Amino acid sequence: MTCDQVTIWLTPCISYAVIGGKVSELCCKGIYSLNAAYKSGQDRRAACQCIKTKAANIPGINYDRVNAIAPKCGTKCPFKVYPTTNCSK
Repeated sequence: MTCDQVTIWLTPCISYAVIGGKVSELCCKGIYSLNAAYKSGQDRRAACQCIKTKAANIPGINYDRVNAIAPKCGTKCPFKVYPTTNCSK
């Protein structure tokens, strides 16, 4: 799993993470693709670090919304993303 793959899957989620509203179908498809791609703990750590790094560069990002996306898509995320998240655990 590469950070570029994660970015492509989750780009449709940015508008919800910044302005709210409704989580798009494309965003949920990206979440499902990301969840299906996890093959190991290392994949989850890499995805966490990628999301954390990319999110920090998005003006106006709301981390509570970021962490609400997976449940709104009817699935789970194996980690919560905040600026202080330790992705190595």
